[in-house]
Amino acid sequence: MLLIVDANIVLSALVFKGKTGEIFEENKVFGMLELNAPEYLLEQIEDNALEIMKKSKLTLEDFKSVLGFVTSQIRFIEEDKFSEFLHEAEKISPYKDFPYVALALSFKSKGRDAPIWSNDKDLAKVPEIKVISTHELCELLRSWGFLL
Repeated sequence: MLLIVDANIVLSALVFKGKTGEIFEENKVFGMLELNAPEYLLEQIEDNALEIMKKSKLTLEDFKSVLGFVTSQIRFIEEDKFSEFLHEAEKISPYKDFPYVALALSFKSKGRDAPIWSNDKDLAKVPEIKVISTHELCELLRSWGFLL
């Protein structure tokens, strides 16, 4: 399943682990998800690294290890690959989420359904794109026979 990963998902995997972490663990083994994100996600993580480490109580070494585990499963896409959709995305999405929406619109223009994996309720209100929450993704993966 093709998905676009929002920063809040990566943050959740780093800070809270839980179901989000389990999804990444199972995906590493079974490869059931094709995860993508704009390079912007890395900027968001970098900008908030100290706060993430404080909340998660991870050492710098552990933070880098967990972040590496999670990001190794994500294909990061350069902005110039979906830049033609940025202006439209800025108009229809919450400000901090417009790169994710632009990437989703880019996939959509190529006939590929790429929901955004996010727990952001404001983002879920954007009618032009589909958003799937961690809870919904867990239910879907269970229906496919995965352990979650």
